Amino acid sequence: MASSDLPHDLAFEILTRTCLETLDACRVVSKTWNVMTYESSFMQSYCRRTNNISGYFFQGLKNSKYISEFVSMDGCSGNKSFSHLPVETLKTKDRFFNCNDSNMKIEASSRQGILCCMRPTRNNNYRYYICKPSTQEWKVLPNPKLRYWTVQVALVVLKSDPLRFKILRLSKDSPTRSRNLGFGNYCCEIFDSKTNAWRQGNIISLSEDVSLKYHHQPINASGLLYLLTTDDQVLVLNYDGEEAYPRFYLPEQVSQNKNYKNKKLISYEGKLGFICLSPSEILELWCIENTINHVWRKEQEVETENIKRVTNYPSPIDFYNNDVIVMEGSNGSVFYNQQNASLHLVKSDILYGPIEVFPFCSDVEPIN
Repeated sequence: MASSDLPHDLAFEILTRTCLETLDACRVVSKTWNVMTYESSFMQSYCRRTNNISGYFFQGLKNSKYISEFVSMDGCSGNKSFSHLPVETLKTKDRFFNCNDSNMKIEASSRQGILCCMRPTRNNNYRYYICKPSTQEWKVLPNPKLRYWTVQVALVVLKSDPLRFKILRLSKDSPTRSRNLGFGNYCCEIFDSKTNAWRQGNIISLSEDVSLKYHHQPINASGLLYLLTTDDQVLVLNYDGEEAYPRFYLPEQVSQNKNYKNKKLISYEGKLGFICLSPSEILELWCIENTINHVWRKEQEVETENIKRVTNYPSPIDFYNNDVIVMEGSNGSVFYNQQNASLHLVKSDILYGPIEVFPFCSDVEPIN
């Protein structure tokens, strides 16, 4: 029997009881199942039945130190709920760290439970880690070339059991040091957990007046990484840091109208998506219709007036699923369900105006 022949209710029961790795595989083999896993009721049922976790890490600065907070919808934080990075469980005898120093920066996230983190040391250097917050596990990584200034980091989990992953780091010349790379050039380094080492990839060149957007996470969709530039172009990289396709622009009506704001790439139903606010404050969702020619199609338009009832100046962060939009406002983050117009406001006691937001999904199994 083909997957499409299974009754919806039976397929729902099966998929809400699978592990994360199997769930990702099911999304790939069946378009029907893929759409089902992004229905508004799916993730809450999935987290309740598997004890898995789904939400976002919000990261900001407080007293010149990085702090983060985990935010999720009701019923999606598992039994082992946590609200922050478990830095207190990272026991190190390294003399380069201050005692009880909790200054830890999230560099990249994955939807398979792993984070890439960076911790400043006493000598103005850094140390890289991977972390599984749900099990409070940390692993020290070799450092990349720290003479360059980190711009964007992507974390790609290739396999969960045993864990196999890659990290792509894009960096540029530090403004306070000599320019080895030159204006508009980015060094790409790739870490492979199989070799436990970094290697240098290609130099990615942009025009001198163009740069990669800061605080915009690379989007992992359809087996490729997508990055947004300040001139509204999209770079497409494979997991070895090579440009897989020619660069292409955001939708024409957006890139040619400077009144569009809060432009952001996202993953929508596993494919590349793009969200923004129109000049009339309507949230627009666009998706790539053709991954070869990169044709954009407008999927949704969402009025933001209901969201403004609970928070001021809402800006779009992500589509949590097909119906639930995540927005950041003046007094917290909002999960807005379009189906029933319900609003779930999550206020933060430690963050005001987060710098970065990291989508995150995890099981509670130890790293193998």
